[in-house]
Amino acid sequence: MKSHIRLKTSLKIAIFSGAIPSTTFIEHLIDGVAKHHQVLLFGVIEKEKHYESKNIRVYKTPYSHILNLCYTVWRLLKLGFTRPKDVIKLFKEISKYNRLYDKWIWFSKFLPIILYRPDIFHMQWTRDLEFYTFLKTRFDIPMVVSLRGAHMHYTPIVLPYIADVYRAIFPAIDRFHAVSESMSQAAQHFGAQKKQIQVIHSPISKSVLGQYLTYKKNATSFRIGFVGRFHWVKGVRYAFEACTILNSQKFDYNFTVVSSNTPTEEVLFKLNQLQLQNSVNIKSELSQEKLFEVMKSFDVLLLPSLNEGIANVVLEAMAMGIPVISTDCGGMSEVVINNTTGWLVPIRDPKAIAKAIVEVSETSEQEIQRITQNAHNFVKKHFNADNSIKKFLELYEDVISQGLNDS
Repeated sequence: MKSHIRLKTSLKIAIFSGAIPSTTFIEHLIDGVAKHHQVLLFGVIEKEKHYESKNIRVYKTPYSHILNLCYTVWRLLKLGFTRPKDVIKLFKEISKYNRLYDKWIWFSKFLPIILYRPDIFHMQWTRDLEFYTFLKTRFDIPMVVSLRGAHMHYTPIVLPYIADVYRAIFPAIDRFHAVSESMSQAAQHFGAQKKQIQVIHSPISKSVLGQYLTYKKNATSFRIGFVGRFHWVKGVRYAFEACTILNSQKFDYNFTVVSSNTPTEEVLFKLNQLQLQNSVNIKSELSQEKLFEVMKSFDVLLLPSLNEGIANVVLEAMAMGIPVISTDCGGMSEVVINNTTGWLVPIRDPKAIAKAIVEVSETSEQEIQRITQNAHNFVKKHFNADNSIKKFLELYEDVISQGLNDS
């Protein structure tokens, strides 16, 4: 099908994650794009958030079934009066769902997108393509898809049918945004064309870069920090095992874990089994301001992950002047260059993690200042928010231009 969009000064760009507000990266993208175009947000409001820009339009799907019914009836009537053929196409789309409840839920989610039809639908989670690709194939809405670590590296392994979904759908997508070169290569494995993929690094705001502090050695216990959710892919168990090695060496440290979710039974059992209750301090659900305050107390940020695109928290630490130890997973080697911008260790290797922690603690203050300054300069150059937003705007314009050329 051909695109019927006509190039205009202001585009309507749907930046879709399904939840409002979304992750830090996506919220930065929303704010940046809204300075130039209208941004349409569809989904469930997880937490109240006020957007200052008048270019940001929120079309929520209410949690309450009664309220959702009211919204959906009104939206259906409006679409029926303005574009009745789209109503018929939407009903045909939801007919593939077997259960009546599923038909209702998906209809209420899809309806506002069709009603307020964006010029570009930018999907943030690759895993959801199986549900939303019809926007491209049935309604001819140009689609951009972001490629991120979890959904590209292990979801197709854990759920093999997703690999088949990717192979079937990727050729239909207009453009892909990859957070790293490793993500681009993973997408090509599933049939995406290299020329359709643009690597755009996660933007780090000037406010984060402005929090840079020259590294100063701490005279007391060596303070190790981890920031991330409790999930097996984050590799926290290997960090805990590294702690037991440090304990056996009588290394003086404390380990702070800052997580967005509560510890799982597995985590609590592991801490007890390894007798780390007195060595590990767990903090949960901190505000961004409080998180940065805690991070500034770290002597080193540890990322023991088994897979990542490029971890945003590592970029933030590098921007702030905090030394980083990261596993060599996903796209992390693209930013953490061993002994230049940080320390890189193999995955699933507690001995290597413990060794790197001791090495950082024994490295001179002057040498760490050199590495952290390199890291800060690297992020400032390659992850500049203004540059990243500019590349996204160019990507959107390329999609529209391509649609016009195909018309």
